[in-house]
Amino acid sequence: MKKTIGLAVAMFVLTMGSAYAEEMKSSVQISGFVDVYYSYNLNKPNTRANGPLAASNFDTASDAVSLNLGEIVFSKAPEGGAGFRIDLNFGPTTDIVHCGTATCPTATSPSEATFKNIQQAYITLGTPGKLTVDVGKFVTHMGAEVIETKDNWNYSRGILFAGAIPYYHGGLRVNTTLSDTLSVNGFVYNGWNNVFETDRSKTYGLQVGFTGIKAIPVWFNWIGPEEGTAFGGAGFKDRQVSELIVGFNPSDSLSFMFDYNDGEQDKTAGGSQKWSGYAAYAKWSMEPCALSIRFEDVDDDDGFIFGSTDLKGVAFKKNSVQEWTVTVEHKVGKDLLTRVEYRRDMADQKIFLDKGTAVDEQDRVTAGFVYTF
Repeated sequence: MKKTIGLAVAMFVLTMGSAYAEEMKSSVQISGFVDVYYSYNLNKPNTRANGPLAASNFDTASDAVSLNLGEIVFSKAPEGGAGFRIDLNFGPTTDIVHCGTATCPTATSPSEATFKNIQQAYITLGTPGKLTVDVGKFVTHMGAEVIETKDNWNYSRGILFAGAIPYYHGGLRVNTTLSDTLSVNGFVYNGWNNVFETDRSKTYGLQVGFTGIKAIPVWFNWIGPEEGTAFGGAGFKDRQVSELIVGFNPSDSLSFMFDYNDGEQDKTAGGSQKWSGYAAYAKWSMEPCALSIRFEDVDDDDGFIFGSTDLKGVAFKKNSVQEWTVTVEHKVGKDLLTRVEYRRDMADQKIFLDKGTAVDEQDRVTAGFVYTF
C-alpha cells in the first residue's frame, strides 16, 4: 500500500514538474547568432591587423577568416510582474568590449574580464502603468549603432560607436512611455564600461525619444558626469557626452539617419579633452538585398579617441579622422545575412600602417556572414 502511494506521489511530482518545465520553456525565448568575417586590408599591415581599434572596432583581423561574435539570448517578458534577460557572448568582440583588446584578461581591466561572456544580465520589474525597471548589467543607451552586426546597417562599426561612447554598464534603468509619441528613460550607472563601482560617484544617463512625426524619429541621449582613475595614476573627472540622433524614413525602402556626438572631460592632472563628430547614414532596401552608405567626420584634437602620438612616436595636437563605408547586403532565406563592404579611413595624422610604414589612410574590403536562430 505504501509503495503504491509512494509511486502515485512520484508520478504526480514528475507530471507537475514536466508541465511546469513545458510552461517555462514556452515563456522563455531563446535566440542567438554566429558572426564570422574575412577582411583584407589593402595596406597589407605587417601586424596582420586592421587598426587602430577605434577605426576597426570588431573586424580587427586582416587577411584571415575570423570569428567576430557568437551570442545566445535567454529572455522572458515581465508579463507576471517580472522578467529577465541574459545575453551570453563568445569571441574576440566580447574581449574588446570588456578589456580593450582581443585577448582578456589584461592588466588594464582584470575585474571586468570576469563579465566578458555576459553581455547583459538583468531583471525587469513591470508595473501596472507604462513603466519598467531593469536592474543588473546591460548595454549602453548611447549611440546609433550596437554591438550586434545584424542590427546595424553596415558590417563594420563607426568611429563614434568605437571611441566616443561606452559599451555597457552595471546599474539601474527606468523606462517610461509618457504617450504614443514620447518616451523618457533614466539611468543610474556604476560607471563607464564597468560593472564594479570604482569610486564613490555615480554616473547618470538620460534618453528622450520623440516620434510625433512618424517619418522623422528623434532621440536625445546624455551620459555624465563620469570620473575615474586610469592605471598608472592618470585620471579624469566630469566626463559628459551629449548626442542627437535623427532618422528620416521617406518610404518603406529608403531610410536615412544622422548622429551628432559631443563629449568632454577634465584631466585630474590639469587640462581637458574634447571630442565631437557626426555620422550620416543612408539605406536602400530591395528585399532580399540592401545598399547602405555611412560617412563620418570626427574631431579628436585632444587625443581622447585616437591618442596624441602617431605610429612613429611623434606627438601631435590636432587630429581629424573621416571614414566612408559602402555595404551591400543579401539575405539568404530567413536565417543567413551576408554583407560585402568597402571602407576607407583618412586622418590628419599617421595613425595607420602600410606594411611597416606609418601612413594617414587605410582601405579594406570585408565579407561578413551572420547566421541567426
